[in-house]
Order: sequence, then C-alpha cells, then structure tokens
Amino acid sequence: MGHAATQYLSEDSFDPYSQVYDFVSSLNGDCDPFPSQIETYFGQTVQLRDLSGRLLNRIQLINVGKGHDFYNLSDHYSGDTYLDYIAAKCWIDTAIERSPASINHISEGFNVLQGISFTEDTYSNERKFAKELGRKLSSVILKNKDNQRAFLSIRQFVKYGIANDYWGFTDELELKVSEVAVKAIGRKERVSMLDHEYGPFTRSEISQITTAIQDEKVKTEFRVLVGLAKRFGLRPIQLALLREDDIYYDKKKLAWYILIPRVKGRAAQLRRTEGNFTVRELPVELAAEINQLIQDHSNLVEMDADGKELPRPLFKAKKVNSEFLKHKLLAPYAWHVNSKRITSTFGIEIPQLLQLKSVYCRDEDGNPYPLKMNAYRFRYTLGTRMVMEGKTPEEVALALDHSTTASVQHYFKYNQDLIDFIDDTFEVSTALKNAALRWQGYFIDEDDNLEGSLIRVSDVLSIGKCLKKTLCEYHPTVSCYGCSRFRPFKDANHQKQLEVIEKEVEFVKNNSTGAVQHQLSEAYEGALQIVEAQKIMRGEK
Repeated sequence: MGHAATQYLSEDSFDPYSQVYDFVSSLNGDCDPFPSQIETYFGQTVQLRDLSGRLLNRIQLINVGKGHDFYNLSDHYSGDTYLDYIAAKCWIDTAIERSPASINHISEGFNVLQGISFTEDTYSNERKFAKELGRKLSSVILKNKDNQRAFLSIRQFVKYGIANDYWGFTDELELKVSEVAVKAIGRKERVSMLDHEYGPFTRSEISQITTAIQDEKVKTEFRVLVGLAKRFGLRPIQLALLREDDIYYDKKKLAWYILIPRVKGRAAQLRRTEGNFTVRELPVELAAEINQLIQDHSNLVEMDADGKELPRPLFKAKKVNSEFLKHKLLAPYAWHVNSKRITSTFGIEIPQLLQLKSVYCRDEDGNPYPLKMNAYRFRYTLGTRMVMEGKTPEEVALALDHSTTASVQHYFKYNQDLIDFIDDTFEVSTALKNAALRWQGYFIDEDDNLEGSLIRVSDVLSIGKCLKKTLCEYHPTVSCYGCSRFRPFKDANHQKQLEVIEKEVEFVKNNSTGAVQHQLSEAYEGALQIVEAQKIMRGEK
C-alpha cells in the first residue's frame, strides 16, 4: 500500500506527456512522470492510463464501507500546462495516500480552474507568478462563493503545491487564498428542533418508532439497525463496518459490549485497524436482538478467492463484492454492506414497512406526510438529548465519535427550556390526537393469555403485562409507560398512574437532573397517551 507499489511506463514506451515533463522540469529542476498504475490507500490496484498512454478521465475507486464510485480525473483542468500537471498529481497522490472521500470534492472542484492561464512573461519570475496565481485563485473562489467544493479544492491544490515545493507555490500564496472567506455549507442547522423532516425526532416520534419496530412483521436486522442508531447515534458507515465478533460478553462485569469502529478525523482512514474502536456497553434487550440476528445468519458462509472463510459482518450484503475479492487488503470487506445500502434501509425500506405518519408535516389538503427517517436523525436526537441531560461538549463529542468539541457546538445552540417548550407544546396538541394510533393493537384484556409478567401496583391491582424476558432495570409501574414491551390493560386505571407519575416528575425536577428526568418524561408521555386512547375507545371527547 502506498507509493512503493506505484508503477510507471517503461523507458522505451512513448509518453504523450513528455513535453509537459520538460516544462515542469525547467521550473523545478526535475519532474515525476504520471504513474501508469497505483495502489490506493485501501489496497486497490488501479490503472490510470489508456492504451495511448493518456490519463483515463473516469477512475473507479473503492471506499471501504461506502462503496465503489467513479471519480473524474483530467490532464486538462485549466489549459495551463503547469497547473494541469500539479492538479493531476494532487489527484493521484491523494488517491494513494488518503481514502476516496478526500478525492470526492477535487474530482469536481478542480473544474473551476478552467480558464486560468498565464503569459510567458509571468513564468519568468517566481514571485510574480505566485502573486498572479494568488489573484486568479482568489477570483475563482469569489465567483464560486456558493460552491464550497470549489473553495476546498483550491485550498487543497495550494497546500499540495506548497508541501511538494513546486515552483511558485509559496506561503504567501496560501495566505492570499486564505484571505477569501467562504461560509461553510453544512447540515448542522438540521439539529434545530424546528426541522421536523431532518432534525432530531421528538419524544412522541421516538415513541412511535420504538413501538412500531417491535411488530412481528419487522425483521430482526431492522430492529438491530434502529436499536444501534437510537442508542449510539452511529453513522451508516459505522453500521456497515460492524462484524459479529465486535459483540462480546464480559463474564467479570456480567455485561454485553460492542466495539464500534471510529470513522472521524485521522482515524477515519484506518477503518477496522486494531485500536481504532470505541467500547460501548449494550443494553440487555439490544444485545439479545443482536445475538438473535447472528443466530439467524449462522448458516451463511462466504469464501474468498483462496477458499478461506470471509470475516462475518453483522449486516451482510446479499451478494459478495467480486471486485473486492481481487484485492488482498479489500477482500475482508467483500461481504459487508456499504453505507449507501444502510442509508437506503433507513430512508426507504423501514419507513415503507412501518408506515408511520408525521404528526407535524402535512400536505396542502391536511393529510400527514410519511414520517421521514434516516440514521442521522437518530444521531441528532442523541446529541440533543445529551445536551438536555446536562452533558458537557466533551461528553457529547466522545459519544458521537467526533475528534474535537468544535463539531458538536451546534447541539448547544438551543437550550433545554426551548427544547422542552417545543416538545411539550406538541405533547398537548397534535401528539395526543395520535395516541390511539401509537397504542393501537397493544391494549389487552386482563384475562388475555398473552405470555408476560403481570405489572402490579398493589396485591390486587395490575396495569398490564411486560413482555421482557429479563429483569427490568428501571422503575416498574412508572417506566413501563415509556417501554415498547409494555401491554396495558384496556380497563385498568391508568389515569391514577398518570397522577403518580406527575408527582414523580415534579419531585425529580426539583431534586435531580440528567437521565432520570428524561426517562420520566418518556413514561409521562406514554401514560398521557394511554389515558387519551382510553377516552377515545370509550367515545369520550
């Protein structure tokens, strides 16, 4: 892996770029030719030249955990021989040294160099050239101020030229380009609780999803995906990289754990390298679901090109990637799904199966839109709730796999009072109208033969049954109302339990902070919805 595996045309071969090399050498003293073949960061062997010796303009690169896409490469970005050579070398070296994610923006962004040219006189003086190049690049950035990809590409282009000591690429050039400020274009505004399509889920939406995902028609794989996204805020690529042996039971601590691959910062390119994991404790229920998924797939086996068993991903592709099998370092990932597949599962397959409706977004006729779902909404929800629970920026950054706290500051933009106000406003209006929908099919009679433990509030009174097979680590008769495994009796006095929970909420609000408040708020909403559903079933308004 790296430059050691790079191959060039033989000395006897005709190279159509010989005049380019001569010009670059006249400025720099020497010149490295374009390779004919490279090995990428992830170990993929890639041919760069066609039969005539010219650079291919479309290169397929494998990005482990994400997929294999085509990226644009050119020997004629601007029309200026010198700039075109450096831009192409920047592309090639980036493909060797970094993941394809780093190629993504320059693959398109280098196109903004089009039209930049210099007179022969400009090349007579290095300082003059640097000044003129800085002026032209700054102008290009301003013309493309709404295109962040253009700014990032030019910045990478300049940094590459300086790092490789190319003639005319000076520190002054970098300062000149850096003076042009371009506003970042990101998705952080989606964290706003006011964005009901792409922002965090509200408590009622999480309750809807948690309940619906337990339906028997839902595949174990889908329940595990949602469970991991909800619990740890994992990105699609992290889910795609997980393997069965990342889940283990610690006999000393009597707990289940999961190893989560880190994918942000410098660690991003390491993928599943030893030491590039974060250890997280798994809730008993989620661990049981994962073990069930592993058991369901225990009869599946796939082999590599040498007949050896491939590593077992937690989420398996329907078909082994034959392209990965051609490369020794990529073969272990041949059975993994990619992040695009995970994204599609969250955004299309699961919503189509659950058929949940948004309680906030409606069309012009007043009909509710389908509840929009993606892995990042669970991630935003986790970050926002951690802020509500009083977590520090350092704790939020660690939980969400960010390398610095700068990446999580947007979660602190909205304080707890505003978030509570928004949640509570919907609780007492639209969400209550959907209470019957959430609990539809979950009410049972007291003489129902459904297997489960009775939940008693006294020796003679019960409020429902618990379908959990393990001991509950929370507060029975209270936390039940926020649990998807709870089956309430349709004729029980849930109003009385609601009053008990209201008193608990008031007490905790004055005497505690953190997760306890959050658990109680979920229980309170569940009880509120059940009481409302009872009224609807009885025909009360």
